[in-house]
Amino acid sequence: MNQIIQRRKTNRHRGVAAVLAMMFLLLFTVLALGMFRVSTLNGAAAENLGDSERARAAAESGLRWIAYRFVHMSRPKTTVGDLSKNSYSYVDTTLWPAITTAIQNDMATNLNTAERPVTISGYTLTTSSISTDSTPARVSITVTHIPQSPTLHVTCTGMYNSCTKLASMDFTISKTVAYAVIGKVEIQLGKNTLVEGNVAMGTANLYPPYVALSDFKHLTSSLDTSVANFETFLKNNHNGLDGRISIQNQTEWNKALAAGYTDVNGDGYIDEYDLFLKQFDTNKNLQITQAEFTNPSTGKSYDANLFSAIDSLGGPLSSTDPIRQGYQDGVIANNDGYAKVRGQVLLEDTAANWSANLASQGLTLADMFAGPIIPPTPATPPVQFGVSPSDLFDLNPQNFSGAVVNYFNATGSAAGTPKQSGSTLTNMTVTSSLANGGTEVDQTPYGSTSWEATYKRPVFNNMTFVNCRIPKGLNALFENCTFQGTTFVDMTANITNSQGQTTTSSSDGMTWSQRMVSGKGSFSANTTLTSSNSLGFQQGNNLRFDNCTITGPLVNGDSNAMSGSSPAPVTTAYTHFTNSWEFTGSTVFNNTVDQTATVIAPQTNIEMGSYVAPSQAPSTLIGVVVVGNIDIRGTTLVDGSIIVTGNGAANTTLGYFGPSDSSTDPNSVPAQGWGKINLRYNPNRTLPDGINVAISITPITTSYVEGP
Repeated sequence: MNQIIQRRKTNRHRGVAAVLAMMFLLLFTVLALGMFRVSTLNGAAAENLGDSERARAAAESGLRWIAYRFVHMSRPKTTVGDLSKNSYSYVDTTLWPAITTAIQNDMATNLNTAERPVTISGYTLTTSSISTDSTPARVSITVTHIPQSPTLHVTCTGMYNSCTKLASMDFTISKTVAYAVIGKVEIQLGKNTLVEGNVAMGTANLYPPYVALSDFKHLTSSLDTSVANFETFLKNNHNGLDGRISIQNQTEWNKALAAGYTDVNGDGYIDEYDLFLKQFDTNKNLQITQAEFTNPSTGKSYDANLFSAIDSLGGPLSSTDPIRQGYQDGVIANNDGYAKVRGQVLLEDTAANWSANLASQGLTLADMFAGPIIPPTPATPPVQFGVSPSDLFDLNPQNFSGAVVNYFNATGSAAGTPKQSGSTLTNMTVTSSLANGGTEVDQTPYGSTSWEATYKRPVFNNMTFVNCRIPKGLNALFENCTFQGTTFVDMTANITNSQGQTTTSSSDGMTWSQRMVSGKGSFSANTTLTSSNSLGFQQGNNLRFDNCTITGPLVNGDSNAMSGSSPAPVTTAYTHFTNSWEFTGSTVFNNTVDQTATVIAPQTNIEMGSYVAPSQAPSTLIGVVVVGNIDIRGTTLVDGSIIVTGNGAANTTLGYFGPSDSSTDPNSVPAQGWGKINLRYNPNRTLPDGINVAISITPITTSYVEGP
C-alpha cells in the first residue's frame, strides 16, 4: 500500500515539470516573436528615417544646385537700372519670361533629355524630376515669381523611394555690380586703401594681376620690422593668402604661438592688426585712442589718415541704416572690423601660371598679398583663381552706350535754353572763346616724373558750368570752377589703325593718339601739342580740373553717334593720354545730383589726386565709376563700385605708389602723407539706365525653410 502511494506521488511531480517546461518554451517563443517584431519595426523605422534623410538631402541639393545655376547660367540682360520702377511691373512682364527662358536653356545644356522639360503656369515654373546622383534620390524644383516684387520663391521637393521632403528659399532679382572694384588690368591697393567688397581682375596672363601693400608699415621702425617678420612667417608657414592664422588650424596656430605671435584682440586670428594693436595700445584695453597714436617726439599723429580710414569702416549703406557702434568715434577697436579686403579677391588667372611667372623673379604669391582678407562666409575662399570672365561682370565698354546717350540728352540745348549769366554757363557748349584765363602749357599726367605728352590748354578760371558740353579738341584747364548737373565731354568714338580700320587695340590707340598733322613734325612727349599740329589733340579731350568742385556726373562719348544706332558713342579702343582727365589740387567730388553714377567714361583714363600731396582733395564718389582706367591718390570714399573697362594701362592704382606714372615703388614715402581711400561696395545703389548687363539672382539665406 505504501509503495502504491509513493508511486502516485512520484508521477504527480513528473507532470508538473513537463508543464513548467512547456510554459518556458511558450514564454521564449513569445519573447522571440516580440523581439523579432520589434526588430522588424526598428528596421523599417530606420529605413524610413534613412529614406527621409536622403529625401531631405535631395531637397537641399536642389536648392544648392539652382543657386549655382542662377550664378552661372546666361542670365537675361537689361538696360533698366532700377528694377523697382513702375512698381516692378517690368520684372513681371519682361524679366520673368526672360528668366524662364534662361532656366530652360540652361537645363537643356546641363541635364539629360528626360529631365529637361519644365511646366510654366503664370508666375510658376516647375521642373521635371531630376536625379541628384546614382541612387534613387531625385528632386523637383518649383520657381515662383512673386508678382510686383523682385523676388523668386524656390521650393525643392526631394524624393527617395516613397519619402518626400521640402526645402525652400527666396532669391532677389537685382541689377548690381557686386564688386568694390573690377577691371581688366592689375589692381594695386596701396597703404591706407581699405576695401569693403569684392575685388576682381578679369584678364589672364597679365602679371601681376593684384598687389596689396600693408597699412601698418611706415609708422615706426619697430612695427616695420614686426610686420616684415610676420610676412615672412606667413610665407613659410601659412597655407593661404588671407594674411591671418586661424585658431581652427591648430598646427599653424601652435607654430605662430611658438614664434612669439599672439591673438592680441582675441578674435581667433593672428594677423597684422594684432601687431599694430600690441604696438600702440599702451594701456592694454584693446583700443587705440588718438592720444595713443600720437608721436611723442613730434606731437603729431603717426598717420591721421590711416586712423580715420579704419575708424570709418562699416559706414551706413543707406539713410535708414543704423550707425554701427564705434563708427567714427575717434577710437580704433574691434568693432571697427579692420581688414585690408572684407570680401573676396577673384582672379581669372590660375595660381599655377602666376606662381610660374613670379618664380622667375624669386617671388611667390605670398609676396603679392599683404593684410587680412576676410571673406563674407567661412566657407568662401578669400582668394579664388581661375574665375571665368563670364562669372564676373561684363566689362565690354559698349555695354555703357545707352547710359552715355541718356546723359548726353541731359546736357546742352537738350537740357534747356543755353544761356550765360556772368561767369555761369547753363546748357551751353564750352568753346575756347569763352576761356578767361589765357593759355597754359603743362605735361600729362600732371606732376608725374614720367609724362606721356605736353598740352597747350585754354584756361577757365572761377566759372560755373551747369549741364554743359565740352566739345572734342578743347583740352582745357579748369581752375577753381564748379560743375553742376551733368557734364558731357565730347570725343571721337571710332579709333582706327594705320590701315584706317576700326580697332579695339590699346596699342593702336596709342599710335592714333600720337598722330601729327602732315608737315608739323613728329610726336614726342615734350612736343607741345595744339590743334594746329596734333590730330589726337583735335579728336580727343585731355582735360585737367584743378581745385574744382564737381557736384554731378561726368560723362563722355561721341556726340556724332547719339542716335542709338551704329556706330555706338563709346570709344572703340583705349587711347591713353588723348582721352584722359586729371583732377589735381583740391578738386572735390560731391555728387548730389545723381546717386547712381559719378563718372561714366569707358575707355577714358582718369588721374585723381596729386603725385606730390595725395592727402588733398577729400571726395566722395557715389554710385558707379566707369572708366578706361583710374589712379586715385587722395582722401576718397567710393560709395558704390569702380568699373575699369580699358586694357591699355599698366595698372589701376588705388593709393600712392610713388611719383612716377610709369612705375610702381611700394616703398616710396610721400612727403605730405599717403591720404586714404575707403572703397565700399554699396548693394543699395541702383545702376543708371542704359547699362546693358545681366541681372543677378542672389539667395536670401535668412529665408531658408525646411518643410515636412
